[in-house]
Amino acid sequence: MQYTNLGSTGLKVSKICLGCMSFGNDADWKVDETDARRVLNRAWDIGINYFDTSNNYSHGRSEEILGSFIRGLREDAVVASKVYRPMGSGPNERGLSRKAIIRQFRSSLGRLRTGYIDLYQIHRWDAETPIGETLSTLTDLVREGGVRYIGASSMLAWQFAKALYTSEAEGYARFVSMQNLYNLLYREEEREMIPLCKAEGVGLVPWSPTAVGLLSGSLLKDGKLVLSGEDNPRMAPGSPWSGRYPATPANVEIIRRVVKVAQGKGATPIQVSLAWLFHKGISAPIFGTRKPDHLDEAAGALDVRLSDTEMNYLEEPYIPRQTAGID
Repeated sequence: MQYTNLGSTGLKVSKICLGCMSFGNDADWKVDETDARRVLNRAWDIGINYFDTSNNYSHGRSEEILGSFIRGLREDAVVASKVYRPMGSGPNERGLSRKAIIRQFRSSLGRLRTGYIDLYQIHRWDAETPIGETLSTLTDLVREGGVRYIGASSMLAWQFAKALYTSEAEGYARFVSMQNLYNLLYREEEREMIPLCKAEGVGLVPWSPTAVGLLSGSLLKDGKLVLSGEDNPRMAPGSPWSGRYPATPANVEIIRRVVKVAQGKGATPIQVSLAWLFHKGISAPIFGTRKPDHLDEAAGALDVRLSDTEMNYLEEPYIPRQTAGID
C-alpha cells in the first residue's frame, strides 16, 4: 500500500479509502456484518488505514460494524464519518445546526466506540443553517479534541468557496478535504470544484470512483450497456443510481476504451479507472466492495501507469452533461 498526505495536512492516509456505505443488511446490495468483517480484515491486511462511513449509512449500523472492527486498532486507523442526513423524524434530527451536529456527533462516537473521529465531514450543504454556525460548532469539536480534522462532501463550488472564506475570516477550523462524485463517466467537477480544491490545498477523496462498477466493463455486452437490477442491484429501476449513468453512446464508448486500455496493459478495467483518478491528482478514492479480493484489485491500480496518450484516449469521448442535455 502507498500513503499520502490528506490535502495540505500532515495526516497520512492510504491511497485507497475503504468505503463502508454498504455495511448493513437493509437492501439487496448491502453487506452483512460477517461479510463486512471479511472485507475490513482484508483491507487492514493490505495496509488500508483509511475508512469512510456516515451516521446514516444503514441508519447507524455501518458505524457500529466499523467501530467493532477498529477496537484495539484505533490509533493506527483513520476514521472518517459524516453528519447531515436525517436520523429520525424530528426537525432537529437532521441538518447542520449546532444542536443537530452535537447530538449526532455524540451518537456517532458511541456507535464507533471511540473517543474521537479523525475526519468529520458535512455530508451535504445545509441551506437552512448559516455556514458560520456549522463551522463554529465543528471548530468547538476540534478544540475539545473530539475531532481531528473536518471535511466536506458534494456541494457547489460557490458554497465551498464561501465556507473556506468564512473559516479564514472568522478563524474557524478549515475543511481539509472534499468528497465529491468523480470518475470517467462523471467529470462535471472539473469545471469549478476540482480547480478550487487544488488551488486551496484541499484533498480530493472522490466517491463512486468506478461508477458503481460500470467501469469494470462487465455490463458491456455486444457493444451495449445493459443496465438492470439483475446485473447490478444498484442500477435497479427507482434506485438513486439508475439515472446517474445513462447508457449514452459516449458512456458506452468510454467504457469500451477503458476495457481496451486494460487489455493492452495486462490490467483490469477497474485498475485503469482508478489509475486515471490517481493521474488526475486525487488523494484517495473511496472504494466500496462486498468481496475482499476486490481490494487487492484496487490496490493493484497503484502500479498502473498511464501515458498522456492513454489519458487523452480515455477522456476524449466525454460530453459535459449540460452539452449533452442530461442535466
